[in-house]
Amino acid sequence: MKRGAFQTYCYVVAGLGFYVLATHIPDLSRGLLSAAFLASLVVLGELSPVPVPRGKGSVSVTAPLLFTIAVLHGPAYAAWIASMATLRKKDILGQVPFHIVLFNRGMLVLSVHAFSLAYQGFGGRIGFFGGYRDLIALVVGAVLFNLVNSIIVSTGFAFMLNASVLSVLRQNIIPSLPSILALIPVGVLMTVVCVQSEPWYLLLFWIPLLVAKYSLEKYNDLREAYSEMAGALSNAIDVRDSYTRGHSERVADYAAMLAQELKMTDDKIDLIRYVGLLHDVGKVGIRDAIMKKPGTFTYDEYQEMKRHSAMGADMLVGMKFLGKGQDWVRHHHERWDGKGFPDGLQGEDIPLEARMLALADSFDAMTTDRPYKKKMSFEDAKEEIARCSGTQFDPDLVPAMMKVMDKLIAGRK
Repeated sequence: MKRGAFQTYCYVVAGLGFYVLATHIPDLSRGLLSAAFLASLVVLGELSPVPVPRGKGSVSVTAPLLFTIAVLHGPAYAAWIASMATLRKKDILGQVPFHIVLFNRGMLVLSVHAFSLAYQGFGGRIGFFGGYRDLIALVVGAVLFNLVNSIIVSTGFAFMLNASVLSVLRQNIIPSLPSILALIPVGVLMTVVCVQSEPWYLLLFWIPLLVAKYSLEKYNDLREAYSEMAGALSNAIDVRDSYTRGHSERVADYAAMLAQELKMTDDKIDLIRYVGLLHDVGKVGIRDAIMKKPGTFTYDEYQEMKRHSAMGADMLVGMKFLGKGQDWVRHHHERWDGKGFPDGLQGEDIPLEARMLALADSFDAMTTDRPYKKKMSFEDAKEEIARCSGTQFDPDLVPAMMKVMDKLIAGRK
């Protein structure tokens, strides 16, 4: 049902877009060469999007170019170029479902048509650009372009996810608006360049864009290398003990979910995930006789096992991309009441991220089988963490961890 409703919605958006195209036929006797050149730049922009860090899509200069085309050549040229020049290779080769291809065409046409209506409605002149009135009209049009685009896309996601449009806007679209709106000054600058000189000068925009594309691709490659390295080290730790296999990855996931619940930045969430993967790296220095012992530890064995957090911290010193991650590893077995190890830190003297790792680590230890105990259910582990709030765990973090556990419990049903 949801799939059928979404497809119907795609065809409705596409139909509205095609209606705009049918009622706005460009006059090919005027400005054809300039419009064709600008259309080629749109194609180039779609072929060379700048990647966004953390794998969250890409940004192209398509939108500001469409603003420029609408101002210089009018809504008809802008609508047709928006529908045709934004087609990508995978669209043409059938790698994208047909209704999605049509939806994207309609969405772009309606968005750029909204820009044109707002631009002219606020006194903007077609073929000219100068003065505050044209500037204000372009900014208003660009804002409306992004608003219409966001609403159309969010409604589509709402049909797919059976969620409300407002929730989709809040969770997926609104966080990206600063990046989208940052392109408005680029549209203004492009329009000024075309009006004051010639459209060919827009080629100069591709020099910094190509530099940014190259730099961000290398940055993403480096981040991927860090992630792979951390993952390989965590696997090397976990493979020594069949009872804890996958432990580091789960702790990293739980800690990252907790960081998200605390509204931390994306960079901090990524860093906590890396350190979560490496929180037990010091166990590579613990003897197999202890690591793989099937029963409980003697006092001396337990004292040796406790050394792993300090050893792990020493191993991470010098890894600059982890920041202060070695401190989080050293102190992830400290307790809020000061009865933990290795340094017996208490309360807020323990680094916040170490307190977060302690919650994630303890939750996974409770909910997985160990040689000396059977696993708890998620519900029982939740009760245990609540019981230990203020003694073992930071009482200010426990409510956020409760929300994480609720999500994990809901995901298992």
